[in-house]
Amino acid sequence: METYQIIIIIAVIVAVGVAVLPAFNRWQFKRLPYDQQVLTIMREAKGLVFWKNISHGRTGSLFYVKNKRKILVYPWIIDENGRMAIQKENPFDFWDYPEEHPPLNEDEVNQAREELKKYSHKSAVKVVFNDPLENGDAQQKPKQ
Repeated sequence: METYQIIIIIAVIVAVGVAVLPAFNRWQFKRLPYDQQVLTIMREAKGLVFWKNISHGRTGSLFYVKNKRKILVYPWIIDENGRMAIQKENPFDFWDYPEEHPPLNEDEVNQAREELKKYSHKSAVKVVFNDPLENGDAQQKPKQ
């Protein structure tokens, strides 16, 4: 086999590994049932706080994972200003996983609020939500 043929084969293998396989994995993940998505997100969580955004165009879900065992899901929609508007009336009421849906205690609510604000500041698309503990905050969800 010629040297150029080996180089072409290696280039094709690298292109498939870099472009095609990750796109296929994202497509396959979106088709998983909700409980399988949650388990997969818990497995890939790194550290004490982990965020995963699953987009379906102008809508999607933002997953907040705490300690690899508790998950809050924030369903969102892109508003007219190009921001991610969280659709939950009270985003800090109950954990979405585990299945018993235990309520968040005061410390967990404060930590979740701060982490959501940090995520919003780091994200290219700003997150707005209805913060039940603050009025007049810049994070306040706009009236619709």
